Amino acid sequence: MGTSVEANNINIWYEEFGDTNKETILLIMGANANCLHWDQEFIDQLVENDYHVVRFDNRDVGKSTWFGKEPTFNKFIKILPSFLLKMIVNSIFGLAVDDKGKFKFSESTPTQYNLSDMAQDAVSLMDVLKIEKAHIIGASMGGMITQIIALDYPERVLSITPIMTSPGIQNESLSGPTEELLEAMKKSFVFNLKGRIEDGVVEIYRQLTGSRFPFNEDKFREKLKPIVAHGNNPFALHGAAVGASPDRTSRLYEIQVPAFIIHGTEDAILPLDHGVAVADGIKDSKRMIMEGVGHELPEELLPEIVSKIVENIKRAS
Repeated sequence: MGTSVEANNINIWYEEFGDTNKETILLIMGANANCLHWDQEFIDQLVENDYHVVRFDNRDVGKSTWFGKEPTFNKFIKILPSFLLKMIVNSIFGLAVDDKGKFKFSESTPTQYNLSDMAQDAVSLMDVLKIEKAHIIGASMGGMITQIIALDYPERVLSITPIMTSPGIQNESLSGPTEELLEAMKKSFVFNLKGRIEDGVVEIYRQLTGSRFPFNEDKFREKLKPIVAHGNNPFALHGAAVGASPDRTSRLYEIQVPAFIIHGTEDAILPLDHGVAVADGIKDSKRMIMEGVGHELPEELLPEIVSKIVENIKRAS
């Protein structure tokens, strides 16, 4: 069972697995996703390889401190007809997305926190748990936070595994999300405004799933129930935090620990060139390119993924 502690002046909910005397693997999840999105089978396989595993809710999701709140006017929006809601959402996206389909974020974007604050959350949690060093595995936004920890707190890191992530979405040379995903995000936004949180998540993950292992909605909805019950905040400020954080491409060479980058060829939100840029930027990094896979860790590939992660971890010995 998990518990909450105060770290970096906020409450952070975390959960531990395995022997605390073993080397620690710290799992950092992506944007608008609480830590229950880490598949239990993935965690179990890491523990079976003789590691202590910690997962935690980032700020603004799950049972950690929330900053993004549902707008007070939303109770009026909920009663609007769907066609009006769609018009409102289309207008918002028209302001937020450029003609290349990329979000208009910059370091000057006003926000309550950025990814460096979230990296400090993770390190502060390590302090509370008396974990001197850890192997860091981060998915999507969590992979960006992983890079920042390796850059700004190198003495706390044994190895890193950034999964389906990016060196920075402000990098003009990298691809933007697919049109299909942007449309799904609009539909999801409408569902969220109407309080249909589960439907909003399903709409997104339908597009994030690659063709190799087709999306199974019934199975996904069943898996999603405890995740939503744990605390799913559709108004989390993670997107703004990602956008307000500087591009890391020019600093990746500073990372000296063993790095293993995992990415799918059909990632709809952070296309493959993002993962390649991370791998190319880190000296002596290893990579796993998953054919036909989207922004996901398919359960069918978990044994191979875990095996390769452990190989990278052992390079730190």
